[in-house]
Amino acid sequence: MSAHSWIAINGHPVLTQREGYLDDLLALFQESESVSEENRIADGPGYAYQSTVAHLRDRLRLLGFTPGVASAEFEQHTQAWLDRNPNPGADEMGVEVRNAAAIRTEVRAYLNSDDPYATYDDYGEPFFSMDLRTQLRLHLDAVVDENALVRYELDDLVRYELVTPGEALADRARADNQDELLKGAPLIVLTEGSSDSKLLASAMRVTHPHLEGFLRFMDFDRGAPGSVGHLVNLVRGFVGAGVANRVVVLADNDTASRSALAAIDASLPPTYRVVHYPNLDLLRSYPTLGPQSDIPVPMDVNGLAGSLEMYLGEELLRDSQTLVPVQWTGWDQKLGAYQGQLIGGHKDRIQRAFRRKVERGSSPRSWWMKGPPRDPVAAL
Repeated sequence: MSAHSWIAINGHPVLTQREGYLDDLLALFQESESVSEENRIADGPGYAYQSTVAHLRDRLRLLGFTPGVASAEFEQHTQAWLDRNPNPGADEMGVEVRNAAAIRTEVRAYLNSDDPYATYDDYGEPFFSMDLRTQLRLHLDAVVDENALVRYELDDLVRYELVTPGEALADRARADNQDELLKGAPLIVLTEGSSDSKLLASAMRVTHPHLEGFLRFMDFDRGAPGSVGHLVNLVRGFVGAGVANRVVVLADNDTASRSALAAIDASLPPTYRVVHYPNLDLLRSYPTLGPQSDIPVPMDVNGLAGSLEMYLGEELLRDSQTLVPVQWTGWDQKLGAYQGQLIGGHKDRIQRAFRRKVERGSSPRSWWMKGPPRDPVAAL
């Protein structure tokens, strides 16, 4: 004898698993729906998760397993089965080949039967070749009474000491499913604005085209002004919504960004990481303007004025061969430092010039082919 678990809909078993349970199906239940029933089986307590047809239909809909999607997939798989095994006859396993309508009739009759000992013939290959949640959706949609009970029966597993009543099996199954899903999910990069996102994404397509599709620069508000406040709100929205992807919060290397993000960095989930643009040698002695003098004063502006434009190429920072100065503005009391930014309208000019630079870099004789660029994802 071996241990089995199974879904029982309206008292009728379907979707059986040997020596364990099916994560995708158990993850559809809540821990509050676990039931332990003394003396339900002869030599130990019964154990199950129990919900209703209506509740599971709703949960599957949120996951994208709608009646229309499930039905279309079922029709497609059934037709493929028929094409390989024209009626009349049986398939290679000896199962009678039926069309979709015949199978649906059998499923409805079985699941809506009042006979606790009702049985059904093998549904055939169409069910077995589909996602388990699609199979469950098709079964649930065949039930007339939406308040009928749906149980994940775990009695056998308890009897053979494969599980223990009280274990958070449903929560564990959801966590395992989420971990598996995230293994193939792209890394999300959040920036201070849509302009930063677009510039970085276009640059990556030139310098690291082999990474396209494996990370995603998010652009939520087209034309929204870049600001660290915008970025902080995005991060809080992601965390509040429970976005479980790995997320890199990529911000300017300046006073305003370090001050704003320091407040949320320590409270972020472990899959989130705050990263600022790195220090540059060019910025260790960079011309700056302040109220004390009209003549630019060289200063180390790393961590004080390192906006994205400072990283788009030294040649773009020059105006008539002279580096465009940084203007000191507001004082940050918390960090004890001034915020700096490029003077005038040079920010827009540099962005436009960088877009042209990217276009040149996309050609076969691009500048980046002269040697490997500094790895922009090493800090991620």
